[in-house]
Amino acid sequence: MKKIIALILAAIMCAFCFAGCGEEDKLVCGVTIFEKMNELDADGNWTGFETEFAQAVGEKIGMEVEFKEIDWGQKYLELESGKIDCVWNGFTANSTDDDGVARKDKVDFSYGYMLNQQCVVINKANADLIKTEADLAGKTAVVENGSAGDSYAKSVTDADKVKGFPAQNKTFLEVKSGKADFAVVDIILAQNICGKGDYADLMIVESIELSSEIYAVGFKKGSELTEKVNKAIEELFEDGTVEALAKKYGFENTIKLNKEF
Repeated sequence: MKKIIALILAAIMCAFCFAGCGEEDKLVCGVTIFEKMNELDADGNWTGFETEFAQAVGEKIGMEVEFKEIDWGQKYLELESGKIDCVWNGFTANSTDDDGVARKDKVDFSYGYMLNQQCVVINKANADLIKTEADLAGKTAVVENGSAGDSYAKSVTDADKVKGFPAQNKTFLEVKSGKADFAVVDIILAQNICGKGDYADLMIVESIELSSEIYAVGFKKGSELTEKVNKAIEELFEDGTVEALAKKYGFENTIKLNKEF
């Protein structure tokens, strides 16, 4: 009987051990819906450049990758609480949040892997009314909560006229419907949406050019994952994987490995 009990206890301990190991071998990435970067296909599977990039990194470091949709404005809380291991979703690393604190002081960033910039999106009907940054003063804006676009919008128009959403893709309909005068979003996303399909009447204000941004993966301060992911990112740039994925999704002109920023 004692042997049987001992075997049962051993089996239970092994089960807990394997369960624990399974959790440790999972990389949970916080994302929002971002066309061609992180989005769901018709079968409900995650797809896109950053999705496949994260999966390739996961394979390199021996971790299963899981994607969790988050409210962008809650990204730091999600990281601190341990609900996600990283933010991998067009996360601008060389930026400062509304509280005046640089993002790199809040999280540990991986190497940069893509260049981007914010842009102003308007309805084509307003093309003669909004041509310069000065024209944005007093106008209503829509942005993604806690984004670089959020900070910019509040610097050019009244803060109480800036409405935030959990994800950038929610802003386009507001501009299309006339509920907002302009949106400030990632140009990579805007180029895939403006002037096409349901958003044929939207356009990017090319004459308002904002500063360049660097996309990187954000980890909790002190995370051991940062170094592992950096090594994998560098190897995937070297072996052509990143370039191939970028071409697949039309981002070949935006990828760049940045080790210091």
